[in-house]
Amino acid sequence: MISKKLVAASILAAMGTSAHAIGFKAGEWEMDLSGSVNAYYNTTSCDNAGATASGALGLCGGAATGQDQTSIQNGLLPGFIIFTASTKQAGYDLKAVISIDPGTTNNNGAAGGVGQNVGDQRRVFLQFGNETMGTIKAGRDIGLFGQNAILNDMSLLAVGGGSGYNGALNTTLGGIGSGYIYTEFQPQITYTAPAFGNLSLSGGVFQPKQIGGAESDSPGMQALASYSLGDSGKLWAALINQSQSGAAGAPDADLTGFEAGGTLNFGALSLTGNYFTGEGLGTTLIGFGGRDAANGERDSDGYLVQATYKVGNTKFGINYGSSTLDATAADRTANAIMLEETNQMVLGVYHNLTPSLTIAGEYITNEQTYQLGAPAAKGESNTIAVGAILFF
Repeated sequence: MISKKLVAASILAAMGTSAHAIGFKAGEWEMDLSGSVNAYYNTTSCDNAGATASGALGLCGGAATGQDQTSIQNGLLPGFIIFTASTKQAGYDLKAVISIDPGTTNNNGAAGGVGQNVGDQRRVFLQFGNETMGTIKAGRDIGLFGQNAILNDMSLLAVGGGSGYNGALNTTLGGIGSGYIYTEFQPQITYTAPAFGNLSLSGGVFQPKQIGGAESDSPGMQALASYSLGDSGKLWAALINQSQSGAAGAPDADLTGFEAGGTLNFGALSLTGNYFTGEGLGTTLIGFGGRDAANGERDSDGYLVQATYKVGNTKFGINYGSSTLDATAADRTANAIMLEETNQMVLGVYHNLTPSLTIAGEYITNEQTYQLGAPAAKGESNTIAVGAILFF
């Protein structure tokens, strides 16, 4: 089974917290470096490319029906190296985090091209506080809404959906768009209250999302509550809200969402579930596909269910996710084709070869259906992914 240390390292890394792999002291500061590298061989069969539809991210990238695509690329996590500096001064715990998150992509495999690495800088923030006042974080880091869904997705250490884009993205998608909304790494100022027993509460203001022609004249708001069950698991619930003023005579619109979920452990068996619902939220990225052409809010919801079982150093898992987008009255009047539902199933095997190295294999099936417009056959693809991820 994948060690608790490795799983903790992946989650801490995704949240911008050092795994304390390489540490040294400089004066009163504790300095830490940690990182990860991964690569996966993916082969995707595009049984049906599906339709170009509003709200749909698509399944096969640029591939046509009947084509196969092969890539060697990052999985759901990019490569990363994280620098953390922390100390205690005048009764306050201080921390600064900076990360570099490169990808393996080389110009989407373009023929004759030297290639250009696609990278990202996901985390750059400062943090201060103590047990009495709580903690304030300011900068760019993982969001609160959708955070626990992706961090508890078994494909965090592997691939999930999105390999059909043939390396055009810095990472694959896991269950993003087919079970949960991508939390994203966002500019924010958040506050985490002192712990109330096993209960943790966080909330903050976020850089507003610029959606369509709407004017973002107020910040986004997110909040997260989580309750630890110790070795038995964790429960969580989160909210997101952003008000926008309509431009050029368009109506005002809000982006709102709610999610709830949890992970329960029963010895070697672990069960995870997450549900989200929202207005103007979309099904993939925050706000993507959440509005009609007149800036009206579309309803959406989705869920992810997952079961994993540990045998020695190997974890076997299965998850299924579904995301649905509802048409508005304006959509029905326009009768332009749009996304209806995206479904995904993942079968995975994850073997902890050493405490730092995990080899993994997944089989992923994707299905996408559409509504309105001319009738369109559902999109279908199948992927086999094999690779490894190393933490240090």
